[in-house]
Amino acid sequence: MPRDDPKKNESSRSQARRLIEQTPKILAGLAALSGVAYLAGSIYTKTYFSEFGASWILEEVPAATCFSQSWVPLLLLLYFGYLVTTNLAAIGSQDDLTESVQFKLSVAVVQYGPWFLLALLLITPLLSTLGHVMSAIVLSIIGVVAILFLLSSAFELVVARFTTTMDLLIDLSMVYIAFAMIAAGLYVVPVQLGLNWARFDRQPTSSLLTVYLRSDAEQEYRLLFSAGKRVYVFPARFDGVYPPVQATAIANVSFVPPQR
Repeated sequence: MPRDDPKKNESSRSQARRLIEQTPKILAGLAALSGVAYLAGSIYTKTYFSEFGASWILEEVPAATCFSQSWVPLLLLLYFGYLVTTNLAAIGSQDDLTESVQFKLSVAVVQYGPWFLLALLLITPLLSTLGHVMSAIVLSIIGVVAILFLLSSAFELVVARFTTTMDLLIDLSMVYIAFAMIAAGLYVVPVQLGLNWARFDRQPTSSLLTVYLRSDAEQEYRLLFSAGKRVYVFPARFDGVYPPVQATAIANVSFVPPQR
């Protein structure tokens, strides 16, 4: 039987050692990103409810409940987990990354990505102001993807800068600009996404779940939010800018029209 290549074994052990050495930094980064994700999710949720004229819901519902139902933090945390498990060991085990396609791609993303993200951050609020709700939502989602790619590329350059012998070859000036754009995006994108998604959900053709109240069989309602034994609903058709959101017990809600 062929014997294992000693160089491969040594390389594997070296990668494992480097990954173990980076574990405290990974955990610190995960904790920091968790805080950022919490903030982004809070901004999204507050903006969404405010557009319904129902920011008072946040006073009744624990922040952890709103956070748990926001997809923004989950998306960020899952992406960071993917980044950690696939890139750090490989980056830390190489002394020369300049010829790899992945590294060149990361450099290009960090070099041009901030300006692309800046354009999105300027165009999206403009479309929102002009009433192009769906276009603003699409650009906001593209903004989320752009932030994630820019974050991973900038993080890769930082890791390569401080954990390899390439420290003198990597200029971090563009990384700082990338992080500045990411910080701005983590505010603008959740605001625009929450604002325009709420405007879309306020429409009569909303995709929100239709429910009926046993105490009001004449009216269709939309399910806005649920927490424990309480749900928050609003009439499917209403006058004025903001719908009259009300809280009711879940026992008062039916998913089929009550018999009259």
